[in-house]
Amino acid sequence: MALLAMSAMAVIVPVMASATRTTVAGNATLSVTSIGDIHITKSGILHQAGAEASGPITGDLSGEMQIELGAYLNTNTGEGVAWGTFVITNAQGTFEGMFRVKDTNFIHFTGTGEGHGTGAYEGMMVQLSFQGEDLYRGGYTGPNGLTMTYSGRILSPKGI
Repeated sequence: MALLAMSAMAVIVPVMASATRTTVAGNATLSVTSIGDIHITKSGILHQAGAEASGPITGDLSGEMQIELGAYLNTNTGEGVAWGTFVITNAQGTFEGMFRVKDTNFIHFTGTGEGHGTGAYEGMMVQLSFQGEDLYRGGYTGPNGLTMTYSGRILSPKGI
């Protein structure tokens, strides 16, 4: 009887699929759709708010990418920071999140971003590192926009 009572007290541990990490990499080319509001202080600090860009993202994440950003840039040194939101959309769903970058030499940037999924990506998270050029700045006279490469991972609790 005591053995039966001890057996009934055994802890039941649920079996769950382990989370997966899928490596991703690719490129994005975004066209500036709005420069937002820009103010430059007397000391040469550029304040930018509400800038927008969109365009194709290719590679392991593909579809359309849209960003909205704000930035502070020292026009004397070309150094600064930018931050904002992004949405990556394709037929399966979206990843929506935030990013932060460091600007150097007016046009070069490196940064990270993290977003959460909807649709088929519900419950997933994307973590990205990226680097590229903001060709709108620095006196560049070619097509405006941002070009970047990205790498990172998609975390899925679904085990897929």
